[in-house]
Amino acid sequence: MARKPLLLAAAAVTALLATACGNVSSSGSSGGPAQAPPGVTNDQITIGATLPITGTAAVAGQGLQAGMKIAVDELNGSGGINGRKVNLVILDDGYTADRVVTNVRRLVSQEKVYALVAPAGSQGLPGTWQFIAQNHTPVWGPISPADPNQSEVYLLSATRASQDQVAIDYFAKKGVQRLAVIQQDNDLGVSAKQALAAQMPKHPEMKIVANETTQSGNTEVSSAVNNVLAAKPEAVLIAEDNTSAALILKQLRAGGMTGPVFADQGGAGTGGPSAVGPAGAAAEGFLGGMQADTVSTDNPAVEHWRTLAKSYQGDQGTSGFSLQTYSYVMAFAELVKRMGKDLSYTNFTTTAEGLATNPIKLGMIPDIQCGPLPGGHTCAQQAGIAKYTGGKWVVEQPFTAAQ
Repeated sequence: MARKPLLLAAAAVTALLATACGNVSSSGSSGGPAQAPPGVTNDQITIGATLPITGTAAVAGQGLQAGMKIAVDELNGSGGINGRKVNLVILDDGYTADRVVTNVRRLVSQEKVYALVAPAGSQGLPGTWQFIAQNHTPVWGPISPADPNQSEVYLLSATRASQDQVAIDYFAKKGVQRLAVIQQDNDLGVSAKQALAAQMPKHPEMKIVANETTQSGNTEVSSAVNNVLAAKPEAVLIAEDNTSAALILKQLRAGGMTGPVFADQGGAGTGGPSAVGPAGAAAEGFLGGMQADTVSTDNPAVEHWRTLAKSYQGDQGTSGFSLQTYSYVMAFAELVKRMGKDLSYTNFTTTAEGLATNPIKLGMIPDIQCGPLPGGHTCAQQAGIAKYTGGKWVVEQPFTAAQ
């Protein structure tokens, strides 16, 4: 009988803990109860991202931020995700790798986010993968880095490499035989190398006549451009950020290059002015990769976003970057809804990998069809191409997979 008060106390503590966890369900590796995932309460779910709000990629970062805020405002205005309001934490990394790493650590360790959604940082994010794996934090829709084939990381649209592959196929169809490449000495350049290695053997009639590298964060691109011009290419593939892409485009056109010039969606700022604005008249005919349908005017899903974006109080609300992150947040919301009450990271993986047979269809980006590893966390294989002509972006080639 002397032990009865202790048993009653233990029962009371157990009941208190159960009440604190509310309806959040989580399972351990053995299938039994486990600690609820971070960032989730009965009435809130916290997500976070690191973005280049300032620095040389600020135009892109502000567009990415806009899209996330527009999506969160819409979700919260309609009751949130399964009754939980979305708490969005965005940290500025100034487009520097060390701050990207610092921000990711802060978001996970201090802000206690449930997931990183649409973070940017081709230079820094790969340096966080080990930390992410240790904490099992989902990274849903990173903007730039290639797929590390890691269970926590999901790519929701065409990688930079996939966009470049589609562009190489496009050049080949146009009869291009002399191709030049200008790439940054970071993950953008790595993606271009991957694309070239994959696609050039499929087009033996096309040769690389110049392959130049520029320094990330350095706006001096004259040497690379001059070397390309000297090689007399018929087309140029640019793997750069939007600031450098605009400078390169201006100098190529000033030097007499009249053939097609392509950059992926990040570099071209497809659908918005981030690259074509600074490039001015040189932007006519510029080709940009499409990870999202940033240019159509007859797509109901895109028009819905565009209506919301026009009311956004800030710069770059209607840019292609905004549509991209808006789509990623809405896809995240749909995935969490499908998870039901079990928000464990185990169920996150199971539900996401089940999209291979039951994809998320948003209408503004290719269907999201994640599957099991290896390879299944690259959730979209297609990319489109848009052309800047007459002061606006138009669809040049609809979404298609690389040859």
